[in-house]
Amino acid sequence: MSSKFIAKQDCQRTSSHHFYAIVAISCCALLPLSDYTEADDAAPPQTEQQIEQEQQAPAESQSTADAETATEPSDEQADTPAESTENPVAEPEESATANADKQESDREQNNEEPPADTEVAEAGSKENPESEREPAEKAENSVTGNTAANEEPSSTAQTAQTTTEASPEAPDEGYTGPDSAVDFATAGSSLRKQAEHYRRMMAQWHPIAPGEPLRAGDQGPRIAQLRKLLQMFGDYNGHPGPVTANNNNPERFDAGLQLAVESYQRRHGMAVTGVADKATLKELERPPVDLARQLEVNAKRWDKLPDKPGKRYILVNVPDFRLHLIEQHRVVLSMKTVVGKSSKRTPDMTSKVVSVVFNPTWTVPRSILLTDLLPKARNNPEAMHRRGYRVVKYGTNTTTPISDKSIQSAARGKATLRQISGPGNTLGRVKFIVPNKQAIFLHDTQAQSLFEHHHRAFSHGCIRLQQPEELAYALLGPQGWDRTRVAQATTGDESITIKVANPPKLFIAYFTAWVDGLGKVHFRPDIYHRDN
Repeated sequence: MSSKFIAKQDCQRTSSHHFYAIVAISCCALLPLSDYTEADDAAPPQTEQQIEQEQQAPAESQSTADAETATEPSDEQADTPAESTENPVAEPEESATANADKQESDREQNNEEPPADTEVAEAGSKENPESEREPAEKAENSVTGNTAANEEPSSTAQTAQTTTEASPEAPDEGYTGPDSAVDFATAGSSLRKQAEHYRRMMAQWHPIAPGEPLRAGDQGPRIAQLRKLLQMFGDYNGHPGPVTANNNNPERFDAGLQLAVESYQRRHGMAVTGVADKATLKELERPPVDLARQLEVNAKRWDKLPDKPGKRYILVNVPDFRLHLIEQHRVVLSMKTVVGKSSKRTPDMTSKVVSVVFNPTWTVPRSILLTDLLPKARNNPEAMHRRGYRVVKYGTNTTTPISDKSIQSAARGKATLRQISGPGNTLGRVKFIVPNKQAIFLHDTQAQSLFEHHHRAFSHGCIRLQQPEELAYALLGPQGWDRTRVAQATTGDESITIKVANPPKLFIAYFTAWVDGLGKVHFRPDIYHRDN
């Protein structure tokens, strides 16, 4: 073989190696709102600093009734058993304490009949609402731990994730895969095993020296410390070539280390940037023994769930800010949520999604009526009328225009304001009825910009969905509803209530740790300070 041919082969191999190195590195590099002050959507976007300050503030007493879920003398209440809609928290926008029996009677008298071509869910569905008591909290929900569903996109490209539907063949009970859900029966024991593993890490754990954020291309001894920590936590596996034959410098921040940082950020519910920024370095300062305690606290919460939640159910994990629809042990739908802020916490509960309401109405809670909307109605009744508000007398379904006389009636407690259905309604275009005594439900929102935030605790307790139409399609699909029909139902002003056949269970839970279907441990911030 000639030397020219050998040289040509060497050149080709070198070029190939360069090509793959370039591909590997390139792959790794990675509102003002209108014044909706009468409901959850009143909360304006907050800065990350404001969110952190609120989360660090002393936890206030549990607020179970959402401002959006006030006494609703409308068709959607026909689906829901009598609910206590008054909130004990003394905040301006929360409902004032009132006689529950009178409210129940008012709601029953004020129920509107749904359109003749719709179905209304029967009242009396299984209820098991739980309060926010600590430490004996009733964690009646689960969160899926599958990697795809729980990954939080980077702050520059945060979009709701929808997984593909499960295959017709139902997987085995022990199915594991990128779309597998957490196994309720073994979730607690899995966390306890990981807790022991994290305790053993203390013998080799050393924090990174203080300093500036670390990113690709940086060099120094702190890079080696970062690499060692991520290797200990299982995020760094040396691929693709963090230490290669041509570069065996462990103090250089290379492509492999960037992938490890992304993995760590993803598992800890952080913005996935690949940069060891201040937030990431602060999280890395937590000793493994602290993480072990967090795992054990969550193991107890998982133990309270049923071993078999059913073949189809919905999971909302509050600290994860996500909803998951599970079918046959697989996540078939995942989307972002906005949950209750620290002062208006979303409670744990187990219930069912019994109905879908297209173009819902919204009846204003009395506290918001007195502190916010009545002054606006007095100052500019025409503007309130244009926004769809009408005065509704308690005990009837009669609506009257806003006037001095009707305002006085509302001020005396004989009437309230209701916002009619339509494109400007505060609850958006879709609402999901969930029987419970805490007046919690899932719904659309006008404040779509809030989904751009990484931490999304903004509501008064209810759960806002980024893709409510997708959930409506998933629930009503077996009843012959396609996406076109769902889209058509959300147009116009007519409020339509559709009963869900075989309503799936809904678990709303508070989990700051879990082990996913692939065995990876996930952590989330303790936004309500319940882990302590």
